[in-house]
Amino acid sequence: MARSRGYGEPVRRRSAASRVFAGVFALVIVLAAALTGAWYYLAGELDRRVASALDASAGGGTAITCDNHAVFGYPFRIGLRCDAVGVDAPQNGIRLSGGSLRTAAQVYAPSHIVAELAGPLRVSAPDLPPLDVNWSLAQASTSLWTQGLERVSIAVDAPVVSVVAEAGALTPLARSDRLEAHARQNGAALDFAFSDAAVVATIPALGEIPAFDLSADLTVDGAAGWLRDGVPGGQIGPALRGEAGVVRSLRLQSSVGAVLEISGPYRVAETGEVSGDFRVGVENPQAIAALVAALVPGSAGIASTVAGGIGLAGREENGRTILDIQVRDGEARLGFIPLGRLPRI
Repeated sequence: MARSRGYGEPVRRRSAASRVFAGVFALVIVLAAALTGAWYYLAGELDRRVASALDASAGGGTAITCDNHAVFGYPFRIGLRCDAVGVDAPQNGIRLSGGSLRTAAQVYAPSHIVAELAGPLRVSAPDLPPLDVNWSLAQASTSLWTQGLERVSIAVDAPVVSVVAEAGALTPLARSDRLEAHARQNGAALDFAFSDAAVVATIPALGEIPAFDLSADLTVDGAAGWLRDGVPGGQIGPALRGEAGVVRSLRLQSSVGAVLEISGPYRVAETGEVSGDFRVGVENPQAIAALVAALVPGSAGIASTVAGGIGLAGREENGRTILDIQVRDGEARLGFIPLGRLPRI
């Protein structure tokens, strides 16, 4: 009898292993079926909502197009692709048309969406010539939460902005190595950061100006809703009127060694005048004044005045001249010295 039990033990072990294997196999089949069902449900919802949003945009006066849109990515991703995209807002006189668009999210993290857009982007807007914007790679990343869009990041490699002539020829205006923009909700405020490296601009009246880096890091109080609902009126300048915040750093650095960095709290009046107390750090002020005058229309007078008075009114800190400039309703002063008016926003 002992020998009989000994021969039967391997049989029972094989039988138990077979049941475990069959159970695991059945579980895998059930999970795969559930994943497939969930994916196709989400894909159907995404396709339906995209179609609904496109129809709604046309009814609202702004037509958004996504040619031949399709949902893809089974089984672990879900995304939307379009052969071409466009925006036509006749009320604002704005028309955009771009290349193919691909967006995707992992099924286990659907709130984190990445996107890639192919160029060129053609831009038609009031008070601007027809523009062509192209790049080698343009990507975006967004995070959604219960209150809508929580943060967004955009990175563009080798962007080039050109004017489109009537015959279709392109005249480059500006190019750079890499452009980045980041925005996020911070309570009721909106944090914004921007950088554009190795910018080379060609200004018709001046020709090509020295390459420069431009960056900004600032907060707009009470503007968190801009991510969810869009910039009011679709224009940053008018939207900033009546707002306040802080500039942590607004930096301009030229390839010829000139540096300008501004920081401090600010407020914008409903009529567009800026007020604030700003700390301005400068290296090679005359070169910076020439660059600012070229980039910001209407700023030549104040830029030249500041550059001329820096040596007398500033103080030295770590090899940089520091100025404390007060701006009240657009009027800038360096202590008791009037500097001129800033252009309205």
